[in-house]
Amino acid sequence: MKHVIIGSGAAGITAAKTIRNIHKNDEITLVSSDELIYSRCMLHKYSGNERDQASLSFVPNDFFTTNKITWHPGKSVTNIDTKNSCIQLQNKTLLPYDKLLIATGSDAVIPNIGQFKTATNVYGYRHLSDAKTIREKAPNAEKILIVGAGLVGLDVACALLKLKKPVTIVEMAPQILPLNLDITTASVYQKLFEQNGCTFRLNSKITNTQSNQTGAITHITLETGENLACDMVIVAAGVRPSTKLLEGSGIEYDRAIKEDQYLKTSSENVYAAGSVTGLGEIWQSAVRQGEVAAKNMCNIKTPFTDTFTAKNTINFFDLPTLSVGNINPENDDTVHLRIGPNTYQKIILKNNLVTGIILQGNLNYSGIWQYLIKNKVDISQLNKPIETISFADFYGIDTDGQYKYNCSTANKQ
Repeated sequence: MKHVIIGSGAAGITAAKTIRNIHKNDEITLVSSDELIYSRCMLHKYSGNERDQASLSFVPNDFFTTNKITWHPGKSVTNIDTKNSCIQLQNKTLLPYDKLLIATGSDAVIPNIGQFKTATNVYGYRHLSDAKTIREKAPNAEKILIVGAGLVGLDVACALLKLKKPVTIVEMAPQILPLNLDITTASVYQKLFEQNGCTFRLNSKITNTQSNQTGAITHITLETGENLACDMVIVAAGVRPSTKLLEGSGIEYDRAIKEDQYLKTSSENVYAAGSVTGLGEIWQSAVRQGEVAAKNMCNIKTPFTDTFTAKNTINFFDLPTLSVGNINPENDDTVHLRIGPNTYQKIILKNNLVTGIILQGNLNYSGIWQYLIKNKVDISQLNKPIETISFADFYGIDTDGQYKYNCSTANKQ
């Protein structure tokens, strides 16, 4: 059996490992446009000179030889021929497959505003090449502008602030980390960033740019009319699944690849995993998708059922925060707040189910909340304050698949 994997991120590497664990002698070929294996989660550490290229890798140096995987680094796929079951590389090399996995990830979105798409000093922040350029250019930059105050934007801002570089962040939402935190916990981080030299323009929209004779943007204009000077622009305002190689392949896709519950695409023997599927940008999800896709490629029928809402562990300036599930309560939700010295706990309930939590400061015993959210455990029978729930309150699953309560902490009905 010949397995071909396109993409060397979390999904692709996990799939390769999984296939090798199942079938010791199958052929596995991995193709990547990247020349190195690296964790995108750590790119900001490289930009901030905290890590070198080698320490960005999340696999052992002998990974490919030990697992007998043929790797084609630095090669782009120009064509997927599903009729003849082969892919073509940029150097015209044809690679036949019995099973194909597309795990190409996603690319940064550069806004179509002013000269953003053509300027010589505008950079995305998705690939190692982006991080390399910023690492090279940042020492000479004096007015760095970051578009987007999500996790990626704040990661690179934090790295640049540690290098004592001035940073201004423009964000359309009224708070930083709008997809990850509520206004209270986000405001705490905002103050820490400001104390370390960062300036924010929140609830702000960029409407135009001004460039010099070399094609570099020198100013951006906000909807309010304010002009902000800049000599480096980093865009961290969203990504788009990398689907360009699907053109003409017959594989169905819209914004992302369309796949069934087994991560199989519309084409026979072709699977997809990771952020190219549009199922989420979280590392853990990509790993799980890579594992599930690999099992199905090995004819071990396994549905992808882990639609557990995003988990985010955040730590800026030594302040840890965890957010899991739905962090935006609706009208019929119940919200429990506990605020103490250096501690914030927000628990969201709907119909006796914990649907979301935010913990900031003290993350001890956070595992119970992830467990309750992921497994949709009904806590109506617990006779105790919700903030004191622990794993000791449960001791297994009964014959109906329901979680059993510990009699010493619950009212049995």
